[in-house]
Amino acid sequence: MTSGGAARPSLWRPSLFSLTWQGCTWIGWALVVLSLSQLDPEALKAMGFPLLMIGAVIVLSELRPIVMSRLVGNPVSISLAFVFAALYLWGLYPAVALHAGAVLLSELLQRKPAWKFLFNVGQDVCSVTAAWLVMVAAGVTPSPWTPQTDISGQDLWWIILSWIVYHLVNLALVSGLAQYYGQTWWESFSDEFWFYTVSVLAVLALSPLIAIVAVAHPYSWTLLPLLLLPLLAVQKAAQMSREQEHQALHDPLTGLPNRLLLTDRIEQALARSGREDGDVVVMFLDLDLFKVVNDSLGHHAGDALLVDVATRLQSAVRSGDTLARFGGDEFVIVCDGVGSDEVGTVTSRITRALHNPFMSEQRHVSVTASIGVALANALSDPRTLLRDADAAMYRAKARGRNQVVVFHEDMHKEADDRLQDAVGLRRALDHDEFRVVYQPIVDMATGEPVGMEALIRWQDPHRGPQEPGVFIPAAEETGLIVPMGYWVLDTALTQMQAWRQEIPGAKDFFVAVNISARQLLARGLVERVEQSLRTSGIPASAVQLEITESAVMNDLEPIVDTLVALRALGLSLAVDDFGTGYSSLAYLKRLPVTTVKIDRSFVSGLGAHDDAFDRPIVDAIIKMAQSLRLEVIAEGVEDTSQRQALMQLGAGVAQGYLWSRPLPADQLSDWLTVRQPTH
Repeated sequence: MTSGGAARPSLWRPSLFSLTWQGCTWIGWALVVLSLSQLDPEALKAMGFPLLMIGAVIVLSELRPIVMSRLVGNPVSISLAFVFAALYLWGLYPAVALHAGAVLLSELLQRKPAWKFLFNVGQDVCSVTAAWLVMVAAGVTPSPWTPQTDISGQDLWWIILSWIVYHLVNLALVSGLAQYYGQTWWESFSDEFWFYTVSVLAVLALSPLIAIVAVAHPYSWTLLPLLLLPLLAVQKAAQMSREQEHQALHDPLTGLPNRLLLTDRIEQALARSGREDGDVVVMFLDLDLFKVVNDSLGHHAGDALLVDVATRLQSAVRSGDTLARFGGDEFVIVCDGVGSDEVGTVTSRITRALHNPFMSEQRHVSVTASIGVALANALSDPRTLLRDADAAMYRAKARGRNQVVVFHEDMHKEADDRLQDAVGLRRALDHDEFRVVYQPIVDMATGEPVGMEALIRWQDPHRGPQEPGVFIPAAEETGLIVPMGYWVLDTALTQMQAWRQEIPGAKDFFVAVNISARQLLARGLVERVEQSLRTSGIPASAVQLEITESAVMNDLEPIVDTLVALRALGLSLAVDDFGTGYSSLAYLKRLPVTTVKIDRSFVSGLGAHDDAFDRPIVDAIIKMAQSLRLEVIAEGVEDTSQRQALMQLGAGVAQGYLWSRPLPADQLSDWLTVRQPTH
């Protein structure tokens, strides 16, 4: 075994690390010098061709060690079996000289730092010397002139004991550098004990056979390569296992660690966190609007973009951090030793890495990421950290994308509420827990109602009334908004037809029903609306479907075709919350809409305390709509001053608490019956 690591600690500090390094290095290299001085030409000649063969095998096999796993431990060299064979045959000096030379050559070719290869040579020599002392205690003292040639079953006890002593000393010395890894001596020793016990003893088991074959016959040393074959087979099997492990632990597209390896890296970071300054930080990244790239340029371009993103992110993280692909367009970064005041610096570096456009299919593509950050605490594990970072990432998306959000405990409750909503919504559909309420739409000049907007409400039997702003997003996310929307449409059309037939003056009313983005993209929407019209018996001219700007902007092209088909049925189409979306004027001329609804956020600034910005915005919307021959409905009118301001600006129809809150159908029937105009 050899030591590993990434940064050089102090070698002269009075610590276990320093004492171990100093002792191994000075004693080990002194033994190397002593061994070389004892190998004069006569000694080399006495050992003959077996020495050359064993030496060549030691050097070659040291350069190609067995690496059993990328997750556990350092390489185990099959040269160890031949080093011990030399130890049993000719004693300490030839074994030390051969082993030190092979290890030094291997370390230099790997360009390891001087402090590291000096220690590795020294601790290997010290470990072999400890095994030799077992032989001395057993009365076995071979030399180049008197080799040990009669190894038998009676020698098995001291042979096995020499293996055990070598293994324990070697592992103890390597563990003496545990401070380098941020571990205690015992943690390092115990963590790797069984892995190395099995692998080292498996290699050493062939050493007596190698010694016997080397000297059994004047030319039997030529058979030594045959003993190398099983060791090479083990090495090949380990290589194949390592390659399969790499495939199992890495994403095939980007080459980054996958979820399995990510979990292991988080566990390692958490294990180190108690011994080092700083926190473990997990960042969950989701690329914003990546679906647009796939849909517009194709999945091949999307895959190429993911590879480029992975490359940039890899350059933005520190050398000891882990960047993993979690799945799809999601990445996870694990950092340890990060102070709470450094989190912003780390996320800024990641954001900057994605700032410049990417080149895809000869086109520039801009990519941003929503980032959720979770900081570990004493109770954290990989599952909870990933869950918390994921929850924070979704909050970042909800805030408008390209945001960084740090997790806090309140998000657990919100996530639990979302889960309850998702489960409860399906139950609500099956158990008739939804209700439709209606808010009048009135002519502001006369106060007479001209129509009703149908709005869904949910009476959860366990949690009570639920706000639409809470359960509608959950319905959108789960796809339940589609059957919910159809239920509202059927209910509202049936109720409006009943009012038109039963209440005097209601025969010219229209009903407005909201249509979600998911419904607009669902197959068969036009046919389903046509069926609802036939079933209810209400004319299409008495139905208005409301869509939001954001629904239109997400998938404009397929939605335009659907809206044209709906308009062909004779329905009117309204853009709800007008002015709160993006590029309103750019897309409005492409849509077959008949009405715009001014969002309540603009209306609230009108009236007695006119807002310096809201009045010009409302004025511009009304003038634009009039020039396009579109109807205007103002939402959220709550007092007479707002009503008067809207009428001065040219709006004629509105809805709001000034006339009525949304009411159940039976209460609204009473309201319609006794309604007197408001002037």
